[in-house]
Formats: sequence, C-alpha cells, structure tokens
Amino acid sequence: MVNRRDVLLRGGTAMGGLALAGLLPRAGALAQAPARIRFGGYVESQEQLTQTLATLKAYTDRNPGVEIVPEFTNFGAFTDKLATEAAGGNAPDMFSVNVDLLGEYARRGVLDPLNAYIPNPLNLSDYVDGAIKAGTLGGKLYAIPNDCIAPAITVKASIFTDTGIPLPDQMWTWEQLAETAVAVTKAKGPRFWGLEDAGSNYIPCDVFLRGMGKSMFTPERQFGFAREDLAEWFAYWARLRDAGGIPPGDVQALSTGDDPSLTGLIAGRAAMFISLTDSFVGLQALTTDPLVLHMLPNGFKGGSLGQHHYTYAGNSTGIWSKSPHKDRIIDIIRFIHFEPAGIELYYRGSGMVPASKAGRAALATEGTDADRTIIAYIDLLQQNPAPPRYPGITGMSGMLRRANEAVAFGKMKPQEAADQFIGEAKARL
Repeated sequence: MVNRRDVLLRGGTAMGGLALAGLLPRAGALAQAPARIRFGGYVESQEQLTQTLATLKAYTDRNPGVEIVPEFTNFGAFTDKLATEAAGGNAPDMFSVNVDLLGEYARRGVLDPLNAYIPNPLNLSDYVDGAIKAGTLGGKLYAIPNDCIAPAITVKASIFTDTGIPLPDQMWTWEQLAETAVAVTKAKGPRFWGLEDAGSNYIPCDVFLRGMGKSMFTPERQFGFAREDLAEWFAYWARLRDAGGIPPGDVQALSTGDDPSLTGLIAGRAAMFISLTDSFVGLQALTTDPLVLHMLPNGFKGGSLGQHHYTYAGNSTGIWSKSPHKDRIIDIIRFIHFEPAGIELYYRGSGMVPASKAGRAALATEGTDADRTIIAYIDLLQQNPAPPRYPGITGMSGMLRRANEAVAFGKMKPQEAADQFIGEAKARL
C-alpha cells in the first residue's frame, strides 16, 4: 500500500445536491439478506483509500448482516492478484476495472453485464460519455464508472515564478514542452530537471500518437500506429534526455509509479510530472507548494493544434459473473453514487471527481480547493473532448517501461524499443 499521510474524515450530507433519482433495487429481497462480499480494487492515494473505506463502513452500518471485505492495494499489485484469482475461479464479488482490464475480463466472461440495472436503479443519463464508454464493450455495460479522469501535467508553479520562465498556453506543442523543460533545467542547475521522463507512460503515448492522427489502439482493439510512430515516441524522450530536459535513466529509476512521494515532483528534483488527474489530490497533499494542472501538448510544430485529450473512467466497479450477491452489490454501488451520505464520503477529498455532471457541479461548490482544480480542468477538456480512450491490454505500462529504460540505459535504439513493445503487446492481443 502506498505510504501517505492520513487525512481527517468529515462525515455528513452536505453534498446532497449530488444525488440523482434512483430507486432501490429489489428492496424486499435485500432487506434481511445477509451477505459477505469481497471488494477488490486499486486506489491512487491514501486519501482515496480512506474515503472508500469510510463509505463502505457507512453502508454496512446501515445494513446489518452485510459484511464488505475490502481488498485494496496499488494498481500493479491488484492486477497481479486479480489475474491469479480469476484464473482460479475465485475473483472478488465486486472489483475495480479500468478500460484495459474491462477489455480482458469482459471477453473472458469474468465480468457480468449490467444493462439490466440501467436506468433503474442506476441512472447514468448525465454521466460523461467517455466514462460510460470506458465501461462498455460490444454494446454491453460491464462496469459503473466511479470517476472521471483525464491526462494532465502536474506543475509546481513556483518553479516557473522563481525562474521567470513562462509556462506556455494550454494549447501547445510537444516541441514547446521539450524547450520549456530544457530551459527550466538550465535555470535551476545540477540535479534538477524541468520534466520527469514519461516515456514509460502509455496514456501520454496515446495522446502523442493522436497528435499524429493515430492512436495506441483502435476501437477494434488493434494497434492504431505503425512501428515508426512508436519509435518516434521513444526517440522524443531520448532527445529530451540528451538535452537535459529529463533525468538520466539512473535518476529516473528512483521514481516509482506506486509511491507518489518518490516522484521527482515531490522529491524536489523536477518541475513537471505527467500523470492523470486522479493523482492530483494525493500529490498536493505531499507538498506545501501549490500545484496546477496543465494540458499535455496537443500536436507538433507546423501542424494544426487540436484537442487530443479525453476524459474517461479511470476506476469503475464491475461484478464477478459468479457472485451470489449481485443485487446486493448493485445496492452498494447505488449507495455510493446516488445517496447523499455515500456520495459525501466517497468523493470529498478523495481526488476522485464524479462522472456525473450534477456530481461535478456539487463538488465544485462544496469540495476542497484541490477538487475544484480538477473539476475546472476536466470542464476545460469537455469543451472540445477527444474520442474516448479505446480498450487495450493489461500490462502496457510494464512493456513501455522496459522498452523506454532500455533506451535510457543505452541498450536499445528507439526502433528496437518499438519492436520489443510491439512484440510483447501483440502476444496479448
């Protein structure tokens, strides 16, 4: 589990405006039914874990005889555990999925379609389209989106103020990002870099490819790029590394994806960090320096800048197809998403932003400053949303990391790294 500070949890129902009209599922059948439900999942921060556990406790307090067994950890550990349990026919009754996990476990019959519960008791009519599509495969909804997230660069604003280096406008190029990172490195001196290496991150890679008119995957779950496109991705980071805009391989290795406190942004060796919006609250909690969200580059020099960012559900909840507690699980989801008491606990201060329009509006009014920062950024993207992220395969981060690190340590050329990734990924498609 990530090591993060504990946060004080304040209960209540101040966010009642988040609630939408939803009816109780099969209320009579659930009233006296005891159940022991395993809930497996991943969280992005200690804040998110704290709020999630508080929400589940609130549900069991209201429903005697129901026991929810939480099994939460970081994404990597969760996916490994889920793969083993699903293969053994012992998946959790309900569990977290993202678009890639859904693509794998829906096809294998591990996840149960949830269309029968829409719109009663789960009315998703005002949920972000990209979040709904992140839980949909072949016209069937397999998971309920818990949040709405987007790619972003988390920026330590004081670095730009102190150095006098301007942070370009939201609509900018990949060349401008590189130039800005190098300028910050030169201004700050040794052992500080303008940007962390994101060559191992498949979300910005997808955004990079979309700036070329390509994508990581197609809607048919096939590669949406050519070998030379991916080679250019690794070459971009190699050039930036050589220019000093990002750390060398040995320094970048100090930062791990599972512990935000080890990132260069928090450890004091980088000004910018490419991630997702759901990590913003956790990152801000680890530093007293104000952080801001900035869009990733939207294209390349000489081309037309378009909106290549999307919003989607980074964390959704699905139901194991063999669980004997499906109606009860739907009621748990209903409590989290549609009852004021559940919503208040689940979202405020967790770093998660509701996928529903009504939910985001209420959180913007009644949430924290960090909540409002994320919502304002997501609202910016919603002005011109890109097509949603398409389902891919699990394990892409590891594949990209191995390839990118091989380039960083001089063991491969960008073209060889592209071949290695394509070979590994093709075996999973």
